[in-house]
Amino acid sequence: MWEWTSSDFGGYPGFAPFPYREYSEVFFGPEYKVLRGGSFGTDKAACRGTFRNWDYPIRRQIFSGFRCARSASPELA
Repeated sequence: MWEWTSSDFGGYPGFAPFPYREYSEVFFGPEYKVLRGGSFGTDKAACRGTFRNWDYPIRRQIFSGFRCARSASPELA
């Protein structure tokens, strides 16, 4: 399933829109959050942890979830 992140969707340093701006650049900003990974509804060529997508965080029908994690305590590091 897609994994939500807390990151706003935006371009990486050096981003240049190709082949057209309307595919991603118009979605840059705080209202869209980054999703990582993929789901059973994603083409298997794009279904990997490094693949980025975006959507409104209020949507429920996109096969997404989240991971609970915490930093290791200093005594475990």
